[in-house]
Amino acid sequence: MRIVQILPYAMARPGGVQAHVRDLSRWLRGEGHEVRIVAPPTPDGICASGTECCGRSRLVTMFGTRFEVSYAFGPERRRLVEDLRDWGADLVHLHTPWTPFVAWQVWRGLRLPTVTTFHATLPGTEAGGVTARLLRAAAGHFLSHSRIVVVPSPTPLAHLGAAARDVRVEVVPPCIDLEPWRNARKSKQNQNLEIVFLGRFEARKGLDVLLAAWPGIASALPDARLTVAGGGDLKPLVEAALAAPHGGRIRLVERPDDATARALVAGADIFAAPAPYGESFGLVLVEAMAAGALPVAAANPGYAGVLSGEGAELLVPPGDAGALARRIVSLAGDRPARERLAAWADARAQYADIRGTGPVFARLYAEALRGS
Repeated sequence: MRIVQILPYAMARPGGVQAHVRDLSRWLRGEGHEVRIVAPPTPDGICASGTECCGRSRLVTMFGTRFEVSYAFGPERRRLVEDLRDWGADLVHLHTPWTPFVAWQVWRGLRLPTVTTFHATLPGTEAGGVTARLLRAAAGHFLSHSRIVVVPSPTPLAHLGAAARDVRVEVVPPCIDLEPWRNARKSKQNQNLEIVFLGRFEARKGLDVLLAAWPGIASALPDARLTVAGGGDLKPLVEAALAAPHGGRIRLVERPDDATARALVAGADIFAAPAPYGESFGLVLVEAMAAGALPVAAANPGYAGVLSGEGAELLVPPGDAGALARRIVSLAGDRPARERLAAWADARAQYADIRGTGPVFARLYAEALRGS
């Protein structure tokens, strides 16, 4: 098959959708399929290697997160569409289609059989109102033009509305190659508790909640240390925490590369993931578990779907800094519980590994081409 992966986010920027597209495309090529990735560049014009960049983009903020809004003018768009047609593209996999505009433009120009993945889950407070109605209307358009719709968990379905009942919907975890995360594992020899946060410095990822929890953690665990890795608009909060009491035990690592990020997570005992909303899955939780770090996470619907069963012990109420602090302190003092939950986490991480999910997507593509 010749597959075009189209997404609205710059591949040069870290993100769960980007990681999913990257690892799925690599696996598909290894299976003998041909794949081309189409995305906008970053606002400053950076195009990731192996990506067909189209249009221009700018960052906007909505629902506590930042993402690209992009647009491609006619000649550039037509050249790319014609090139993809000449290449012999068979099928489009369209990701997060309600983010305008480049992904829409290229997809519409190709007019090929389409598998669509709705990755995003909006905050619960936006489930009603004008915004939700507009998004459901947009979702209905893409649903009606997709042969198969994929969601990473049931949580995005509420935003798709009644139109989702009339199409084939498959729940498939995002793809991630966990081998690099497993290879980064270290034999834990930390004398004291090591906690790491890795992600964008924004409200949707809950960094403010973690920093509010830190004084309580640091007071109860005088030798615990916190690493905050990433970048974004909430960096001033990190700088304020560094200057506050207990700030000497906080380490800031700005925008680590992939290898450094894996090493940071693998070296930690606890992976703090306090995102209060907006998660349809928990790819970062799966990566952390594969690397040997135990996640303590907010019980948003996406994370709760990953940390189910025994893993529910690792969940805390979203936005509750006190509960986050108490859970981390409790785990620090209960090594048998940490070891038991680590064994559960190691097994749980397997279900999103590319070796299991890749064949599922290949099968869905073949069925979409057959008109199933």
